[in-house]
Amino acid sequence: MLRIEVSIFSGRPDPSWIVTDESAVRSLLSDVADAAEEAVGIPGAGYDGLGYREVVVSAAGDDVSWPGSLPRSFALGTLGARDPGRSAELARRAVEGTARHAEVRPADDDGLRELVLGEIDAFAAAPPVWTRSPALPAHPLRTTGRETEPAATCYIEFGQFNPGFWNTPQVQPRNNCYNYARNLRTDTFAQPGRAHGAQTGTMACPNVTGAALADRFVRRFQCLPDSEKPRWLTALVVWPGQDYHWYRLHSGNFWGHKPGQTAARDYDNGGHRITNPETCDRGGYRDFCGYFYAGRSVVIK
Repeated sequence: MLRIEVSIFSGRPDPSWIVTDESAVRSLLSDVADAAEEAVGIPGAGYDGLGYREVVVSAAGDDVSWPGSLPRSFALGTLGARDPGRSAELARRAVEGTARHAEVRPADDDGLRELVLGEIDAFAAAPPVWTRSPALPAHPLRTTGRETEPAATCYIEFGQFNPGFWNTPQVQPRNNCYNYARNLRTDTFAQPGRAHGAQTGTMACPNVTGAALADRFVRRFQCLPDSEKPRWLTALVVWPGQDYHWYRLHSGNFWGHKPGQTAARDYDNGGHRITNPETCDRGGYRDFCGYFYAGRSVVIK
């Protein structure tokens, strides 16, 4: 059995399929093994921005006959391969095969597969720029500042950017952008509204906003009292119909974020430090939904 997982989302869990047809598994692994030097990458070693990143293929049981030239988990359709075009061809085949051979499928199977195939084709036609994080500080330091508009002066906290907390094997794959925005590790891949029975499946600004408000986020300049310390300034964006993503402001007047299971970072899809989440390179997350405060009473799950 094979597990096919597509690294593509930030807030929502990534789609995955379990392929159980033995002949299909053998055929795919054989073809990938023949092209391994050109087409196979290490998971997480390619593009790391918002949007489509790679297709990860791994064994779903201990009884799979595995070619000796392939690791038990590898990436296709990835910039980590020597030949991204050939890698994308095999990624497309792996995802297409789930239509006939997958026993375990995600909700909205057909819609997700078509989305992924379209993103793989776009990746092959115009591979994204590969950006990697520079050396970053690792120790948190909290300070308090204020934000002012004509109607209100609100106090918030600024935490020093601390990716080392998030980017460990125990934390990184189990926490997403929503965990990062709230600055709370839950190991549940937290979803807006889930803690209060208000989770939405509609990826649009009003719906995701409503779910976050149910968790006790508040809109910017609805000031929170000192009893809510630490009070974080966050920002929400949406990939219309597909996914959502959150950012959090740090001391130094820049923003950090954590796309899905990938590493926390302070740069956008173009590799630039994020000083304005409204204008940074967000890929397909084109709808800016607004700014919100998250105080200590925000409960996420």
